[in-house]
Amino acid sequence: MCRPSLTVATGRLAGHLRGRATCEQFEEFVTLRSVYHLREADPHTWAIPRLAGRAKAALVEIQADEYGGGVASRMHQELFKQTLRWFGLDQTYGGYVGSVGGPTLAVNNVMSLFGLHRKSRGMLLGHLAAYEMTSSLPNRSYANGLRRLGGDAAATAFYDEHVEADAVHEQIAAHDMCGSFAVAEPELAGDVLFGARCALALDNVWAASILDAWNAGRSSLRAGDCEPLHAG
Repeated sequence: MCRPSLTVATGRLAGHLRGRATCEQFEEFVTLRSVYHLREADPHTWAIPRLAGRAKAALVEIQADEYGGGVASRMHQELFKQTLRWFGLDQTYGGYVGSVGGPTLAVNNVMSLFGLHRKSRGMLLGHLAAYEMTSSLPNRSYANGLRRLGGDAAATAFYDEHVEADAVHEQIAAHDMCGSFAVAEPELAGDVLFGARCALALDNVWAASILDAWNAGRSSLRAGDCEPLHAG
């Protein structure tokens, strides 16, 4: 699988959060991402019983890291709660689902769509690979941006963890997981690429929607669906 490129809007959003975002904007970003990060890894885990051989082993290796290697406090879902806690935000899964717009829901729903159907397992693998292969640099920007705003080690731990973990996962996802899957089931190789393209396209729409709102001087959250956010 060729290395996908970070989309333009996603790169611009990462740059904004790193160097220019206000604390309120960063809090809004965290609120939007809570819809996924509080269940991080779960949608992709559905593929495990639907795979075999090397591709299955590679996915398990990636997911084991996502779940903290069996240590609850190291689960990525739990690390993200520390970021939410620093901002004084609700740590309950789905706590802000009524406050986010269509682009955020689409990003999350496509994972469930792929994960719930065995026939879409190739798409789910491509989706995961695209995430693993494009996330290290943005997460470095997020971590540095949050430190710029006063975030402590606990607040930035989620992003710092992804800088290192996803650099390793990139190779596993591309070659051991997707490559092996395409060799074993060549008729589904195109599905892998489709899933990756869906992940990147939806993330680009999502990031662009946030930047458009902020550039217009408004929130990207749905008006009237939540209390005003205040940074901790």
